[in-house]
Amino acid sequence: MFRKTLFIPLLILLTLLMSTFSVLAEDDLTGYKYESQMRELIDLGIIAGYPDGTYKPERTVTRAEFAKFVVASFELQSEEQVPNSETAATEDLKFTDVDSKKWFAPWIADAVHAGVVSGYPDGSFKPNALITREQMAAMVARALKAKGIVAEGEQVSDLTFKDATKIHPAYLDDVKLVAHYKVINGDGRGYFDPQGSSERWMVALVMLNGRDIVFTEEPKAYQVASVKTGTPEIVKQFDTFEEAKNVAAAGTSLVVQRDGIIVWIKEGMAVSNKYTFVFPDTTLAWKGGSLRLRQFRPFIDAHTQMKFVDATEEHVIVELAGKMGYVDPTTLNLIPNEMNNTRSYYIRSGDHLVHYIYNYEENRFETPGRVGIAPKEFVTGQNYYSWDGLTFTDMSGKFVTEAHQYFNKLTLRTKTSYTAEELDRYLQEAFPYYNEEKHEKVWTDSPLVGIGKDLKAIEAERDINALYLMAHAIHESQWGTSPIAQDKNNLFGSGAFDSDAYKNALTYDSYKESIEDTVNKVVTNYQLVQGDYYNGSFLGNKAQGMNVRYASDPFWGEKIAGHMYRADVFLGKKDIFKEALYMTAAETGPPVYFRRDASTNYASLYALPENGLTVSVKETIDIPNAIDWFRVVPEERTYTNAYVRSDLLKLIPLAK
Repeated sequence: MFRKTLFIPLLILLTLLMSTFSVLAEDDLTGYKYESQMRELIDLGIIAGYPDGTYKPERTVTRAEFAKFVVASFELQSEEQVPNSETAATEDLKFTDVDSKKWFAPWIADAVHAGVVSGYPDGSFKPNALITREQMAAMVARALKAKGIVAEGEQVSDLTFKDATKIHPAYLDDVKLVAHYKVINGDGRGYFDPQGSSERWMVALVMLNGRDIVFTEEPKAYQVASVKTGTPEIVKQFDTFEEAKNVAAAGTSLVVQRDGIIVWIKEGMAVSNKYTFVFPDTTLAWKGGSLRLRQFRPFIDAHTQMKFVDATEEHVIVELAGKMGYVDPTTLNLIPNEMNNTRSYYIRSGDHLVHYIYNYEENRFETPGRVGIAPKEFVTGQNYYSWDGLTFTDMSGKFVTEAHQYFNKLTLRTKTSYTAEELDRYLQEAFPYYNEEKHEKVWTDSPLVGIGKDLKAIEAERDINALYLMAHAIHESQWGTSPIAQDKNNLFGSGAFDSDAYKNALTYDSYKESIEDTVNKVVTNYQLVQGDYYNGSFLGNKAQGMNVRYASDPFWGEKIAGHMYRADVFLGKKDIFKEALYMTAAETGPPVYFRRDASTNYASLYALPENGLTVSVKETIDIPNAIDWFRVVPEERTYTNAYVRSDLLKLIPLAK
C-alpha cells in the first residue's frame, strides 16, 4: 500500500516535469531556418513572443512594431523604457492616430526624437499599417546616421536592383546607404521590392546586420577568418589562440589570424619570410650532446616552401624535405590551400625532369633547367609536386611515385669516367653566354676551360668526384663569369656571406688554389662521418646530404646534380647508373655499422647515424646459410674497403 501511494504522486510529478520540459524545449522557432537570429534578438529583449507562447517568425510587421525594433536595436531610447508608460518624448507626440496610452507610443516618440520617423503629410503615422521595404530601409538608414554611421557620396555605389526605378525618390539615398553597408539586401533574384512587406524573421536579420555596423565588437587578440573566397574574412574573434584554433579546426576553409597575419591553417604551406633556422624541438634552440644532434642543423633562404603541419602561439611545426622541424612563427608566412595557386612543380620534358621553382619575392617561376630523368610515371603536360624532390604527387595530392635522381644521391667519393680533356670540352662547348653580356662584360671565351686537369688531379688525390667539382664550380661562379670568380679566382663562393658577398669572399691566387681549398673544406667537414657538418656524402636536399648545411638554398643539391646530369648527357652518359646506389635501411633503426670484413666478428670501422644515407655497393659477398654482405665504398677515407650486412641497406629507387 505504501509503495502504491508513493508511486502515484511521483508519476504526477514526472508528468508535470516532462510537460514543462517539452514546453521549454520546443516552440515555433525550434528548427526554423532563422532560429538563431530570432533567439539572439529575443535574448537582447528586442523581440518578444505572443501570449500563446509563439513568436510567429513569418508574421508581417507593422510600422509601430518596426519603430520599436529600430529604437530598441540601435538603443535610441530617450530614457529607460518601461512598457506602456510614457516617456518625456511622448508628450511632444503630435500624430493624430497615435494614442499616448498605447504600448507603441513611447517607441514611436523615441523614433521621432531620434529623427528616424516623421509620419505622413496629413499628420498621421499609420501605426497598424504594414511597413514597406523602402520605409524599413529609410528608418534603418536614419538610425544608422543617428548613431554616427554615414558614408560619403563617392563611397556609395549606384543601386543595381532591377526595380531600382520603383523606389520612391524620398527613400533612394536611404536605400543606397543600407545597401552599401549590406544591412538590407535584395530578394536573391536581383529585386529590392520597395513596396513589399517584411516578416519578423526578415526584420531580425536586418536588425542584427545593423547592430554589427553600430556596435562593433571590442577587438580581441585572435580572429577566425574564412578563406573560401581566397581572401580572409573575419567571422569571429577570441581572446586566446587555443579557442580560435579549436573553432577553425572544427570548420572548413577557416584560418586563425592575429593582427591580420595568419598564424594557423588546417592544410597548406609555410613560406619563410627571411633567413630561417629549422630547429629539432619546441625550444627553438640547437641542442648540444651527441655529434648527430650537432650535425643536423638546417637553415633556409627566404621564400622557401615547406609543408605546414601544425602551430601553437610559440612555434610552427613544418616538414622540410620530409623531416619534421620547429620554426619561429615570425619568420614564416602561412598560406592555406584555399589561397595557394603558386606552388613549385615538376614536369616531364621529353625524357627529362624539369623543376619550376616559384620565387615569392619576384612573383614569378624560375627553372634551373633539366635536373634529371623524368620518372616513368610522369605524363607530358601534367604538373607534379614534391616537398623533397623524391616523392611526387599530382595536383590533388595523390601519390604518384618515389623516384630519386642518380647524381643527387651519388656518393661523391666515387670517380667520374670523364677525362680532363672531356671536362674541358664540356666547359668549352656548353658555355651558355657566348656573345652575351653577363656582369657588364660580353663573353667570347668560356673562362673555366682549362680547370679539367686540376679537377682530375684532386679527384685522384682526395677521392672526390671531378664531375661534381666542375658542376659545383659552374653553379657557384655562373660558369666563371661572376665578379667573385673573375676578380678573386673564387669559383665556389667561399666566404661570400650574404651581408656583403663580394667583400667577404675569399681571394685566391688561382682557380687551382680555390679548388684545393674548397675540396679540403668539403672533405673535412661534409664528407667525414665525424665531421661537424656531416649529413651524408652526397648532394641531397634539406633533410639529408651536403645541402643540409652547405647552402641555405633548399635546391642547391638538386641544381648541382642537374649540372652533373646535363654534362653527362652532353658527354655520352658514361657516368649515370655506373654505381650501384643503396641507402641505409636498418629495420631496428640506426646506427648502421660498417666493418673491415664480411663478419660481425670484426669491430666496427664507423657507423652511419641514420637511415636514408647513400652507400655505393661494389660487390656482394655470398655467405652460405646466412645473410649476404656488401663490399662498399667506405664513407671514411681512412679505409679502402668497408663491409656491411646486406639486410641493413636497400636499393635506392632511382628515376630511370
